[in-house]
Amino acid sequence: MNLDSFATITEFGVALAGFSALAAALTQRPGVLAPVDRFRTINLLFAALTPAFVSTFPMIGAAFGAHGGPLWRGTSIGFAVVLIVTVVFTVHSARSLSAADRAFLSKIMWALFLAGHTAAFIILLLNALGLLAPPGPGPILASLVWLLFIGALQLVRIIVARPTA
Repeated sequence: MNLDSFATITEFGVALAGFSALAAALTQRPGVLAPVDRFRTINLLFAALTPAFVSTFPMIGAAFGAHGGPLWRGTSIGFAVVLIVTVVFTVHSARSLSAADRAFLSKIMWALFLAGHTAAFIILLLNALGLLAPPGPGPILASLVWLLFIGALQLVRIIVARPTA
């Protein structure tokens, strides 16, 4: 298995995280982010840097001699754990916002976020258990691309759906 796809995901995730600086440039007052913008920017960073971080798992595993099923099982399990941490952190961060700020968050985005992350988690577990087919890189790459999609969507929301003062 050529690991170039994972290297590309790493590069794309780091590049997407770099765009979070747009949020700071679009603040209502220089140097101050509204709580919703801060929440979205942190989620953008999580959605971009998680794939950048997780996509190194197969490369590190391969460097230590893992290959085939054990490599994809280990990567799937590691990624599933990272997804759980991401969801818990995001929900906790949202709950720490004021009721007025939480009201500004999109229910559609929450449904999309939770449904997509749940689906990715299940697919990763099925891949780790070998229940879809022999464990392979496909479910891992699809889940990484899902996170990059959510990150890109979050970037658009930071730019377009601005809270009012």
